[in-house]
Amino acid sequence: MRNLLNQWLQPHIEALGLEVGAANLKLVEIGASPPTLRGYAIRPTPHGAIHGGNINDPSLIAAELREMVAEMQTRKKYVVASVSNLAVITRIIQVPKMGEKELEEAIYWEAERYIPFPIDEVVLDYEPLDPLTEVPDDAQVDVIIAAARLETITQLVETLKEARLEPVVLDIKPFAGMRTVENYLSGGSNDGSEPVTVFLEVGAESSSLVLSRGTRLLMNRNLNISGNDFTEAISKSFGLDFDSAEEIKRDYGLATIPTEDEESLLDFDADRERFNPARMYDAIRPVLVDFTTELRRSLEFFRVQVGDIHIDKGFIAGGGSKLRGLPGILGEALGLQLESVDPWAGLLINESQFDVSDLHNMAPEFTVPVGLGLRGVNPLD
Repeated sequence: MRNLLNQWLQPHIEALGLEVGAANLKLVEIGASPPTLRGYAIRPTPHGAIHGGNINDPSLIAAELREMVAEMQTRKKYVVASVSNLAVITRIIQVPKMGEKELEEAIYWEAERYIPFPIDEVVLDYEPLDPLTEVPDDAQVDVIIAAARLETITQLVETLKEARLEPVVLDIKPFAGMRTVENYLSGGSNDGSEPVTVFLEVGAESSSLVLSRGTRLLMNRNLNISGNDFTEAISKSFGLDFDSAEEIKRDYGLATIPTEDEESLLDFDADRERFNPARMYDAIRPVLVDFTTELRRSLEFFRVQVGDIHIDKGFIAGGGSKLRGLPGILGEALGLQLESVDPWAGLLINESQFDVSDLHNMAPEFTVPVGLGLRGVNPLD
């Protein structure tokens, strides 16, 4: 899967994978040949330090990152970092086949039609989705473009430098996450063709849905519903502050209609009685309806653009996907089963060094940072 926003920075071997998220800061060190987990760290993002894809308190984030690097006892300073979905605009456009220099000039002219900011105020990157040598001379070239506000990118880079880290590649979250399932994407489907895959990433502040055929991107769409929407619904329904509602969501949240068996399993202490499955489901149901509606619309949009193709496989990742029952409900909306990604599956792990149970519990949160870490040891450029 192509890594965009790379041309502004140059790749470097053996870089850490870093996700500066609205809910958590996550850092991963992976060794190459074969990919081996060497270390990881995770910390809650200080409240209010990141909002809307922007870093509101760079010094506070930098201090947390310095402590995480020290905790991991790594000497590496190079990082591959992700850019928030809220900060990046991606589009697939078509242009006539032309030389590479002419293509670059044409992309910048075309990009102005799709980017709601002055072109000189953004960091812009692009990549043809097929090698130009394989495109007939009289055909159109599919090109993916990605753009982010220069101010936002500069802020992220300066924060990392204040943390004594050296950013070498900036990547897009869902594309990084898909790298952890790349072995499946590169395999053949039952009829021998490349499999068509849906990848859903549910983050704290944003979500994204990606459709690909093999490793070739077909569509990418940001969604308006995220993990924080469920938390805010619980907060409003039960009169809790955000942090308390987030904790209650982790302990009692439920995205499916509760059964009698689930009700009978309750220990009737005060909290379990107050936050019983039926009340929790009622609290988050409006968000579920909005989310499933958004997914159906996105899938219909995909089919209008690329045709009514058969989807072979679906994956779900991101911390927001840990809400009990959510993968099943969202999978039903897409008409397929969504498999939770295990980003650790492709890594060698020393079980005497790492608690496998802890890694399993944190798998959804680490899909993107592991993908970034793999980018750091296996550059595609």
